[in-house]
Amino acid sequence: MQLITITTDLGYRDPYLAMVKGLLYNKQPECTIVDLACNVNRHAHTEGAFALKSALPYFANETIHLFAVKNVSSMSTRADIGLDNKRYLITKYNHQYIISPDNGLFTLMDKNFNEPVYQIYFENAQQHAFYLRDVFVDVALKILADKPLEEFSLLTNDYCRSINFESYTTPSNLQGKVIYEDDFGNLITSITQQEFDNKVGNKRFTIDLPSGTIDKISNTYDDVNHGNVICFFNSMGLLEIALNGLSATKIVLSKSLFEKYHIDKIIIEVYD
Repeated sequence: MQLITITTDLGYRDPYLAMVKGLLYNKQPECTIVDLACNVNRHAHTEGAFALKSALPYFANETIHLFAVKNVSSMSTRADIGLDNKRYLITKYNHQYIISPDNGLFTLMDKNFNEPVYQIYFENAQQHAFYLRDVFVDVALKILADKPLEEFSLLTNDYCRSINFESYTTPSNLQGKVIYEDDFGNLITSITQQEFDNKVGNKRFTIDLPSGTIDKISNTYDDVNHGNVICFFNSMGLLEIALNGLSATKIVLSKSLFEKYHIDKIIIEVYD
């Protein structure tokens, strides 16, 4: 089966996504297209990276992933991390193809990423305007036709490296970030269960939130009453903060309109 996934911030209101899928089906009618995450917040490339990282293990070898969310970091940050959204890259990671702008995706997905990366050739600057349709579709079709990557791309070591999903410890606490907010308003953090067990173990701990203090890890939503805050480790092994039956977005963490894509810090204080 020829499987292609799409991760993008194009959304569903406009016809752009349909154009891409229509072109793929027109050129390769037997392929199957999966909307992996097509309603990512505008330019929230770390949000898209988390979605792809989470879903990747469930897809078969040789799946082609089209990732079309650009990194709009400041000019100074771009220079620091080697970001260049005008370049498009392809790699084969865990036996699957990933096609993306040069936005730091590969190291966001895996801080130890060390697979070969290729810079994609394309004909003219006009293709930048709708690169998902005018560059990525063509690359996917070439892969499906079993053309070697070297035929349409060049091996490179010059690509953006960006690591954003890190947690770390101090003598008194474990610190992480909110890396994703799902459609239920649940907040997923970068703190893994292994990191929590290693740092906290059976010791007392607290997580201070604007709505109150949490000192217990629950197993399911049913452990608390409707409307109460809950922390638990989700199916991905990551610490999740939620409000049972409601959205945690505005109550658990303070977010202003101008901080829509701000990554909030989570601090777990540990006591001997």
